[in-house]
Amino acid sequence: MQQGGVTERFSASSAAVITGVVADTAAVVALLASDTFRRWCRDYWIISAALSVALIYVVIALVEANSRKAGELSSLKERLREPSAHDRTLFSVVTTSLHPNSVTVEWLKHGFICTSFEDSLIEPLDAFERSVLRDPRGFDNEEIEAAYRDLLARVTRFTRSVGDHMWTDHPHNPNRLAIPREWQRSDPGRYQGAVDELNTRSRELVDSYDAFLLVAQRNRVTEVGVIHVNYVV
Repeated sequence: MQQGGVTERFSASSAAVITGVVADTAAVVALLASDTFRRWCRDYWIISAALSVALIYVVIALVEANSRKAGELSSLKERLREPSAHDRTLFSVVTTSLHPNSVTVEWLKHGFICTSFEDSLIEPLDAFERSVLRDPRGFDNEEIEAAYRDLLARVTRFTRSVGDHMWTDHPHNPNRLAIPREWQRSDPGRYQGAVDELNTRSRELVDSYDAFLLVAQRNRVTEVGVIHVNYVV
């Protein structure tokens, strides 16, 4: 049963009840104003009584039918509020890559230092971007989908900034990313620009991530993915 069909039938039933009551009331008032009709009612009161009972029955039947349609519409709206299986699964996939309790999310929220960090910290962000490339369908729910696409954009901007401004040439740790220290001497403007951009992109990413979780929760999608053992805070 489609929502549009139920809504249309519900509206039609409401209109029928209202129109019927108004029309019947107008007709009775007009007839009662007639001396001929009043004499007829006195002579044939049984017929008048029977017609009145029939009219009352019809009105009651229409009201009951209208109430049933209202119940169907309410039930359908409640069912439509339930998230789809696809949305539940996709949310689980996203939060497997970016789990709320992961080291990466904790680092972005409370320990982010843009000048230098282990490249393993951004691996979950790369995993999220790859998962979107594998399955570009997105969410069925439009509100969650908008938050999801915004999160993807923020992740992409952040990882792109990391790629533009950071190198893996740390002398004692080849797996560590850092803004080249020589920029502080040779090009201070470039160094400060990199710092500012990375800090801005990280804050935008955190805000978008939190908004995505809240929108999903508001729409009853709460099945968080399984966190990888190496990513637990």
